Amino acid sequence: MARLLAVGGLALAGGLVLETVSPADARPAQRAAVPAAVDCAGGGTEAAGSAARWSDAGALALADGRSLAPEGVALPTRLSPDPQLVTVAADAAAQALEGCAVAPVSATLDRHGRLAGTARLVCPTAGEARGEDLAMALVRAGAGYATADGDTTCIAQRFSAEAEARSARRGIWSLATAVAPAGDEKAMEERRGLYSVTEGRVLAAGGRDRIFLNFGASWKQDFTVMLTREDFATILGDRLDPAILRGALIQVRGVVREEGGPAMAPRRRGEVLRIEGKVESLPDAQALPSRRRER
Repeated sequence: MARLLAVGGLALAGGLVLETVSPADARPAQRAAVPAAVDCAGGGTEAAGSAARWSDAGALALADGRSLAPEGVALPTRLSPDPQLVTVAADAAAQALEGCAVAPVSATLDRHGRLAGTARLVCPTAGEARGEDLAMALVRAGAGYATADGDTTCIAQRFSAEAEARSARRGIWSLATAVAPAGDEKAMEERRGLYSVTEGRVLAAGGRDRIFLNFGASWKQDFTVMLTREDFATILGDRLDPAILRGALIQVRGVVREEGGPAMAPRRRGEVLRIEGKVESLPDAQALPSRRRER
């Protein structure tokens, strides 16, 4: 019987192994300093810290009027199809930010005019002189999704923090809508343009120059994951035959795009995770055509 590894270990391709979290070990969110050997906020020049608050635009609003989109975490926005997801994310962020200052480290302006990059969360009342990675704190609190940005070790740590938050049902993980069902065409369509985490079983897999993982039987509308051969090898291994993924339970994260239907195009390790278990029988999905023709 297949089971979701929301509780227990998750392994990333390329040797990244996430820390195991059991229900018995799940505790309320705590701020824990990142070990000195792994500074996930980076070694850039640290700006002066300032108070910050949640913004429903996918960023934090700093006291000086600027917006910060922290590297390593994707925050839900007001465009989410479930307004309650935004509410619980805002509450989780408020708890993580309370009594603390946010100090941008390697942030630069993105195309939306926001600061984008790493930052520290400095909490004097917690006795933290230097502070911890802001993205780590927000992910651990359940305020957003871990992304596969930055240092490989830091990605693994943020994914581990997400697994901990999911196990404890903190913030967004208290809601079923935090994870989009990959086999639900309508649910995936509603998330176009949004960073999402989705899970489902692969009904068909294959391709030549590009690999397609189809999650639905409606070939003109189903959600599809598209990978170049190079990206497939980087994420899942160069010796894996895509056909082996037929029937596998997969987690994918990234921005949902429109490619004749909802789709994701992952490129980095950690954006596609293979979850244990296969179903015993499936429709004859190998005969299903892909709506995306090879060019």
